[in-house]
Amino acid sequence: MKKEHTLLITLSILCLCACQTKTDTPTVSYDIELIETKKITLPVDENTYYLSKSIFQFEEDNKEYLLFGNLEKRQHELLIYDIEKQNLHKRIPLEKEGPNGVPGIWGCIPFFDSKTFLVSQHNSGRMSIIDGEGNVVQKYSMRQSSDKTKRIGLWVDSRFGVSFFYTPSFIKDSIVYFSNGIFIQYKINQRLDREVWKTIPMFNSLNLKNGHIHTLPIKYPDIFEDDVRTPAGGGYEFTYDYNYKQERLVCSFTGYDSIMVTDDLKQVRWYNGKSRHLNRMRPKVYEADGLSWLRDAIESPAYHNIMYDKYRDVYYRIAEFPYELKKDESPFDTPTGREFSVIIFDKDLNIIGETKFPGNKYFYKMSFVGRDGLYISENNEANPEFDEDKLVFACFKLEDLKDK
Repeated sequence: MKKEHTLLITLSILCLCACQTKTDTPTVSYDIELIETKKITLPVDENTYYLSKSIFQFEEDNKEYLLFGNLEKRQHELLIYDIEKQNLHKRIPLEKEGPNGVPGIWGCIPFFDSKTFLVSQHNSGRMSIIDGEGNVVQKYSMRQSSDKTKRIGLWVDSRFGVSFFYTPSFIKDSIVYFSNGIFIQYKINQRLDREVWKTIPMFNSLNLKNGHIHTLPIKYPDIFEDDVRTPAGGGYEFTYDYNYKQERLVCSFTGYDSIMVTDDLKQVRWYNGKSRHLNRMRPKVYEADGLSWLRDAIESPAYHNIMYDKYRDVYYRIAEFPYELKKDESPFDTPTGREFSVIIFDKDLNIIGETKFPGNKYFYKMSFVGRDGLYISENNEANPEFDEDKLVFACFKLEDLKDK
């Protein structure tokens, strides 16, 4: 499984405002675990690649569907699967040119149903709204930069609608909120002073009625391990999800134990999010020469997707365990044998459980929350039961160990 866009380091931004507050350390228990209850198998044809950067569950007319972006290997379409029936419900072909052209798709999310979709196009700096037939309803220019970001070799663009590295947008009152994508003009071991990071905005908002874009008053957090300049990456990548019920945005750094929360998109607070299987972590500097820093980054432990489960009012955070690349593995590959865990939080972000998963079976970057539980892909090439002609997801439910 090849990692895409490896040389173009994407620093997706975690939310932080200038006014930060600390919370008391939440309680920690491990009474809850994830138990597999079933598998679902979705069919794919010869024109469908079994991996996707964009898979999102949604409901319509009391039915449950899965959006699957078939956007790899020169494919350019959206597939809608019926989760209960486990069949293909609808195919939406997309064009690359012309009035309905949506080239360079980074991600796509349902606009609450299958009638409208938001499409992120990072190559062209656009966001498009398309209907259920693939027609472009509206286009918005998303690219922007400032004198300060130009001086340090950065430009700001939108990257959202991705489940592979969980960065969905969220919508309130006809305003779309999305994280900035910071692209660094690539140089080996390029470093940016920590004072610069603290000036970079984290999130933007787009008014769908007038097309106006505003920067949220949320800046990059100062959580470096050392008082030195850091290269691109180094644990500052992030994922996030939005809890519409509590109007709460929850964010997770790849290289930091704590998770950050904001209820007003201004002030933030921190919660313990540490895996019991990992040592304490802070974003660090990779001092290696050439591309060996990439190997170091791949082999280091990291936190991945954070997802809110609206059906059970809990949060999940994926923790990747340390991993040593084999001689025949490239740092440009996604390790198939890497072990991981899923940390479970209650609605108040107290840790209530953590379940460990083996390597060589699951592909946790393709996960989603559904009515029946947390679904994790088994389309791992090292899985003895791997079949590229079908999509297989294992469904896990919460179980209280005290009830056993």
